[in-house]
Amino acid sequence: MAYRKTKPVFIWIATIPLLFLAASLWIRARDRELVRMVDHTREVQVTIQDLLTELADAETGRRGFIATGRSDYMALVEGAGPKSSTIIHKLAELTRDNPVQQLNIPILERAVDDRIGLLKETSKFGGQEAALEEEKRNGLATSGQLSKVVADMMAEENRVLDSRKQATGTADFEAGALLVAGSIATVLLLLWAHRIVIQYAADRDRAESKVRQANQELQEKIGQLDRLNHDLEERVKERTLGLERSNHDLQQFAFVASHDLQEPLRMVSSYLGLLSKACQGKLDADAEKYIGFAVDGATRMQALIRDLLAYAQISTQTPALSRTRLAEVVSQARYALLASIRETGAEIAIEPLPEVEVDPLKMSLVFQNLLSNAIKFRQPGGKPSIQVEARKENNEWRISVRDQGIGFDPKYAKKIFGAFQRLHGKDAYPGTGIGLAICSRIIDGHGGRIWAEADPGAGAVFHFTLPALADSPPPEKESADAAAFSTGQGSAGRGLSI
Repeated sequence: MAYRKTKPVFIWIATIPLLFLAASLWIRARDRELVRMVDHTREVQVTIQDLLTELADAETGRRGFIATGRSDYMALVEGAGPKSSTIIHKLAELTRDNPVQQLNIPILERAVDDRIGLLKETSKFGGQEAALEEEKRNGLATSGQLSKVVADMMAEENRVLDSRKQATGTADFEAGALLVAGSIATVLLLLWAHRIVIQYAADRDRAESKVRQANQELQEKIGQLDRLNHDLEERVKERTLGLERSNHDLQQFAFVASHDLQEPLRMVSSYLGLLSKACQGKLDADAEKYIGFAVDGATRMQALIRDLLAYAQISTQTPALSRTRLAEVVSQARYALLASIRETGAEIAIEPLPEVEVDPLKMSLVFQNLLSNAIKFRQPGGKPSIQVEARKENNEWRISVRDQGIGFDPKYAKKIFGAFQRLHGKDAYPGTGIGLAICSRIIDGHGGRIWAEADPGAGAVFHFTLPALADSPPPEKESADAAAFSTGQGSAGRGLSI
């Protein structure tokens, strides 16, 4: 606010002296011009006086000739003509800016010519008496006319001189008045600026005081926030440690429970099978149906416990990363699914895949689950058609597993990656609904992300990303040995199943 008030003052302080300076320079230039014009007028007057002096010298020469009869006096008369002509021409140039004098110049020139012409004829008059008689007859008229013209010209120059002196005086007064006005205006502006600067200094001191006070309050609040932040960090650490302990205990419980429950369930399932065989044909239909329900329940419980154990292991184990060719990983997954592939006649097309840094065993489990789902959820009565491809995007590879199966509603695209989440009844399609949750955990552990796109009845495509190697070679196609291995024609390999 103070700056906005002060700014126009300093602008005026800078502008007004400049304006007065410009006006002063203009008046000074005009004053110099007026002085020059006064000098010019005086020069005209001096030139007229020179003409009169020249004519007076001619008159003196004439009188000397009349009195003495000496011819050297007539030399003054003879020389007066050219000199007078030169002076008249000078007067014509000097008075070019004055129309009145320009009208007088021709009259003056004729009068001077007549007078000098009369003076030149003095030697012809034959003595002093005759010359005086001629002077009375013609000389007085010529001299009177010349005196009148000279008097008129001198009067005009006096008038012009008075006018220019008056203008010079006015210019001097204006310059003095301008100087006084400029000085007064500058003093007033300086006083105004001084007042605003004092006010600005006071406002600045008040603002600095408020800033110091606000800064002190801010430092106090920062201190309070630091203390609160420290307390919060301590609480977060305590809660994090508690959550880590709880998570570890839960994982241990899931692992132990899954491991310890397998043996009793195996015993229950085994003895139920023996009981079913021993009582075959001895029990009625309802009893045999009940025994079948029990055997099926025990079998599904075993699958759930086995999948829960695998999920717990995946969650607790850190991936053992190594430089791996994904084509070989896919071949291993295909070999693990060899029976399903032959049974359904599945066609799996594998595009060139890159070399990445992954845990081969866990990545094989990802492909095994995705290929198994593509085979499982095929179109009724059709052969599964699956395509595996890779595309590099920025600093990562996007791997896609595309099928032409039954697909699913896109609104369940996130739900299917939850543990034990199923979109179909257990009688329609086998499985526990934990395979995609395991895939999500494995991909997260590799620093990637996984998602799915699908339409009901139009197939589905599962995408996941993996970090690209800095010196990653171009993607490679599946080798002939790998293809033979995946179809069971080569040496036996190790597979995983969930």
